[in-house]
Amino acid sequence: MQTGHLTGASRPIVLLSVLAGLVLSGCSADEPGREFAVPKVVCEVPVPADALSALLPASGRRIAVPEYAFNMDGEGLCKVSVDDQAVLMVDRERIDAGHSAYVVLRGRTNEWTQKSAEGGSVAYIDRAAVSLIKCRGTGVNTEDVSIFIQVLKPGRTDQDALRRLIVAYTAGYKKQQPCRPGS
Repeated sequence: MQTGHLTGASRPIVLLSVLAGLVLSGCSADEPGREFAVPKVVCEVPVPADALSALLPASGRRIAVPEYAFNMDGEGLCKVSVDDQAVLMVDRERIDAGHSAYVVLRGRTNEWTQKSAEGGSVAYIDRAAVSLIKCRGTGVNTEDVSIFIQVLKPGRTDQDALRRLIVAYTAGYKKQQPCRPGS
């Protein structure tokens, strides 16, 4: 009997075991991961972490969300960054009344094939969404507040997550009463 030698039948089994171990250890060592916590407030409004998480990069060390990105009227641009690279943009502006979310999104993205939600006040595609808050009534300027959210690379596209994010963001922003008094 020889010691230290593998028989012909056991060599392939040992070789496969070694290769499987290398492959598995290589996969786990190279698997990217997030080192940042997904924020619950984005651009001054609470948002569902699961919807936001689906749009953020799968890996990264630091996330940065400006605390105050908008002017006194609530207008402005807010960028969410992961590792100093912008991955999500929120743009809020006041626009003339009468536009539709579909028209605003088409103008921003040149995308004609869109989906809508919330009775047409939201239009979205896999990488961008628009919602409109209609400001009407006694003592209020007749205008709309447009909210535009866009996923930037290396952010991930997910149509359903973006719809959930814009709907929740819009509902949260409405609670801040963005319709300003008329003059």
